[in-house]
Amino acid sequence: MTDTEQSSTSAEITRLRKAVARLKTLALKYRESEVIQKALFRISELASSARDMQEFYPALHGIIDELMMAKNFFVCLYDDHSDTVKFVYFVDEYDEVPSYEQFPADVLRRGLTGYVMRTGQPFLLNEQNFNELVARGEIRDLGAPPVDWLGVPLKSGERVMGAMVVQSYTPNVGYTTADKELFTFVSQHIVNALERVRQREFMLQEIGRQTANLRDTNRSLEEQIAERKRAERVASVLYTISELTNTSENMNTFFKQLHQQLGQLVNNDNFYVALLDDDRKHIRFPYYVDERDAQMVERRPLGKGLTEFVIGSKKPIFIDEKVYENLIAAGHVKGPDKCYGTRPRQWLGSPLLVDDEVIGVLSVQTYKDEVNYKQDDLELLNFVSQHVAVAIERRRNADEIRRVNAFLEKKVAERTEELVNEIERRKKIEEKLFFDAHHDTLTGLPNRSMFTERLQQALNQKRRFPTHNFAVLFVDLDRFKDINDSLGHSAGDEFLLEASRRICECVRDNDTVARLGGDEFVILLNLVRHVDDAKDVASRIIEQMRQPFVYGESEHYSGASVGIAECKSRNDTAERLLRDADAAMYQAKSMGRGRYVVFDESIHKDLVASLHRETELRHAQFDQDFILQQFDLVALETGQPQAREVLVRWQRGDQLLEAQSFLNVAEKTGMIVSLDHWMLTRCCDIVQEQQLKIPIYVSLSTKHLFKLADVKALLEIVEDSGVKPQRLVFEFSETELNDNSKRQLTALRMLADAGVGLALNEFGRSSGALQYLLNYPFTHVKLDRRFVAESSKSERAGVMVRNVVNLCEELNITIAAAGIDTPEQLAVLRAAGVQLGVGTQLGEPVWLPCKERQEAI
Repeated sequence: MTDTEQSSTSAEITRLRKAVARLKTLALKYRESEVIQKALFRISELASSARDMQEFYPALHGIIDELMMAKNFFVCLYDDHSDTVKFVYFVDEYDEVPSYEQFPADVLRRGLTGYVMRTGQPFLLNEQNFNELVARGEIRDLGAPPVDWLGVPLKSGERVMGAMVVQSYTPNVGYTTADKELFTFVSQHIVNALERVRQREFMLQEIGRQTANLRDTNRSLEEQIAERKRAERVASVLYTISELTNTSENMNTFFKQLHQQLGQLVNNDNFYVALLDDDRKHIRFPYYVDERDAQMVERRPLGKGLTEFVIGSKKPIFIDEKVYENLIAAGHVKGPDKCYGTRPRQWLGSPLLVDDEVIGVLSVQTYKDEVNYKQDDLELLNFVSQHVAVAIERRRNADEIRRVNAFLEKKVAERTEELVNEIERRKKIEEKLFFDAHHDTLTGLPNRSMFTERLQQALNQKRRFPTHNFAVLFVDLDRFKDINDSLGHSAGDEFLLEASRRICECVRDNDTVARLGGDEFVILLNLVRHVDDAKDVASRIIEQMRQPFVYGESEHYSGASVGIAECKSRNDTAERLLRDADAAMYQAKSMGRGRYVVFDESIHKDLVASLHRETELRHAQFDQDFILQQFDLVALETGQPQAREVLVRWQRGDQLLEAQSFLNVAEKTGMIVSLDHWMLTRCCDIVQEQQLKIPIYVSLSTKHLFKLADVKALLEIVEDSGVKPQRLVFEFSETELNDNSKRQLTALRMLADAGVGLALNEFGRSSGALQYLLNYPFTHVKLDRRFVAESSKSERAGVMVRNVVNLCEELNITIAAAGIDTPEQLAVLRAAGVQLGVGTQLGEPVWLPCKERQEAI
């Protein structure tokens, strides 16, 4: 072989040797990598399989020991909340630290472990470097010095959570940089595994805690369910016991079933019921069950047994052997003998109370050690005994009740027929009461209440069906008061009955005729096509009422005035229709009676004008707007003034209104009292100023006669003026007086006692005037001007005047006549003997200006 060949062969061998060495190195690295991968896989499996940390750390130590020398190995964890370091695993040849021992962080901060956790970096230290660090003060000697030491931090993100350390005390056995890198690499996987194990352990702890809570909750629920079931069982037993009272055939059956039911709640192998006799000196045992004493005395006198002790205390008692001995020692009970039976080991007794009185005892007892009663059993027995006492008392009374029921059934049968008759009678009474409440008593027609109800129904129908037309008629009978006063109330009632019959004949069956009161009737004409239909009905009513009314053997004539109001809008009201029909009726009366008037805007305007007049009257000033008109009442024989009459007039601008044009308004508004006070005051001034020697007539409203306070007010005006009451004559209109008013009579007598003269004005306008002369203390009478006018035209009127004069002379009443306007009237009255008179034939009136103008003059 040539040198060249040898040189080439050597180079090839060298290259092959290098390649083999490189392959060996790669194979070693592969094996090392495989070992590391297996270790990491085992660490991962360990994190999944370890049941707790105590199992995890030793297994981890074994895995680390396979990777490097780890005879001395420990793991510590830092708790930032308590600032402590806990050695969760520690194995060392020389030092010994108990597992899970905690040290303050300041103690370990200057050691090697603290150095790693403080810097957060892995640290490899040999013996030489350890001494240098100690000498520089970087660390302190904490434990036996190692030959070599390797520590890596356990970091979760940027947070250092602890450290993992291996160390060697054996010379020539140390760690390399490769070990540090491997240990650092493995530490990250250990941190992950540690987090997983700790998280799983935390989850297991949380699951355990929640399981414990659920177990406690479940136990509480089970207790509640048991308590509820027990309460339901108690309620069921009590309900059954209550039902036994009615379902049991006899008391023995009742007690037997009671025993069975009570056994569901408490042990009652030995059970008895004791009841006191009526004499309360003996005890009966109607039911008992006993294991030892099969034959028990059914009845015995009261003694000193446990039963008697409960009866005396009236309280439930739980007696065991100790309590029993104490009761015997205290002499409350006697020991067991042939009368009282075998001594029990435990005894429960509860009194049977009815109205706080003991009627017996309910008891259970036991002779066995395995049966133990509790306080709850006594409370339950007491609770049951309350119901049993009621059930027994109810059962006791059952026989008495049955006996009484038999007696009552007989009485009920007798009373049933009476009650049926009474019910029928009451139904008829109720029907009559309902009829009376909605109908007029005299005529049987609907009253205001029923009429308003039907009118409202018609209005509701109008709102639903706008083409539904109807009208309201207001009917007032003419001269009814004359017939009633002249012929009496019986004749007036007959007249109203006849009038209602005639009115009903003029309407249809679906129309409603009602009487509002007195001589006023209203009619609801339902479903009219036009207002002319209402006019036709009104004409028929007027024609019917013109026919004579026969009472006895004489005929009397009346008439009717009718007001018509038509429903024109769906928004009409019952009040508006009645008001408008009433206004139209008064318009018909003012036009001469015996006619009908349909309400229109002119009537509305008159009403508005009346309201305006009322407003103007309210704003009028007495001393500015009213003047007085004086008339002399002269003697018809001599022509000399014998008295003076004063009338009030209202001066509205250039108009001078007669009294009747505003006095009615003053009556309605209540101003008449103030106006009369002013007029009386002015009349007293006239008497003082003119020094009148003759009396002065003052016309007053009868409103002063309803209250004694108003009468006193009139007398105070007279007294304050200084005028003698004999100088004044108060005139009251006959038409305003009421012959049945005791108040008016009392007031007039009070005025007469004060010395004031009383005149009956407008005498002869009504038919009841003679009643006032006979019953009222009038001293003067003034004949009505219409009566005076008739006296010169009718011989009958002249005869009546003479009779009135004769009556007044007999009664010592001064008689005067008003409205003597012709010589014929003067002659007739003078011949009849009338004393005084006033009128245009006897002189013109004298005007007195208002007070302010008079003072200005």
